[in-house]
Amino acid sequence: MSSNDCVKNISTSDWEKAWANEVGSKKRQKKWTKDTPKIFFEKMAVKDEYHEKLIPKLILNEKDTVLDLGSGEGAVTSLIAEKVKSVTALDSSPVMLDMLKQRIEHYNIDNIDIVEMDIEDATVDNVGEYDVIVASRSFMGIHEIKDTILNINKIAKKYVFLVVFGRNNWNLEKKFYKSIGKDYPDFAPYDYLFNLLISLGIYPNVENFDLIGNRKYDDIEDAFIRMKWKMGNLTEDEIDKIKPFLKENLTLNKEDGMLENPADKADIVLMWWKIK
Repeated sequence: MSSNDCVKNISTSDWEKAWANEVGSKKRQKKWTKDTPKIFFEKMAVKDEYHEKLIPKLILNEKDTVLDLGSGEGAVTSLIAEKVKSVTALDSSPVMLDMLKQRIEHYNIDNIDIVEMDIEDATVDNVGEYDVIVASRSFMGIHEIKDTILNINKIAKKYVFLVVFGRNNWNLEKKFYKSIGKDYPDFAPYDYLFNLLISLGIYPNVENFDLIGNRKYDDIEDAFIRMKWKMGNLTEDEIDKIKPFLKENLTLNKEDGMLENPADKADIVLMWWKIK
């Protein structure tokens, strides 16, 4: 039996269970809450190599309506808004949406609407139909993955674009967890999502962005804040170990004055399909 035959013999429920087992028995704890220190959008979302490669991949025109699922502070949302009739930014975090509101006001953007909602709760009945759905790095922690996919396939009229993490991602965080003797709470592998889509009769185009650049930080405090709020399951003693770890593992880039780790690159995969 070939590997392709093996994949065909695995049911939707099998892939759904495999995904759920990786995600965990319940929704992940929100990283950005009312207790998160005040951060301005300029600090969190700077246009970078990822954005430059993503936007040309999206099939958009000036008459399109777009639903941005898990919009966050709106770095992608605002770039899409430049190319379409309107964008609805949907996110469950008031902190992220506050930063999006700052962005909208700062740049005087008039075609972005905001909906505070969990991605899993979005249906055609409560958000309506849109020409295009974009979910930029926001699907990997979703527990009810099959129902969410089926819902977005009803909401979208033309295209769905999902940006997910590859297996070689977050190496700096993984190294930190190893240094403190803990297993890294990784996302479900993207290939589970790919096979789940196939089992549902959705045949996505798949492309790895192969990004060249790595993440950069103004200073140790900047790196600490950005790492700390990704690690909600750490004890206070373990959090105290983050700064010493960063001091040991980040180096100064003399050309731009930023701290970095050359191995700390994002592994990004784009899956997209046309609605039949």
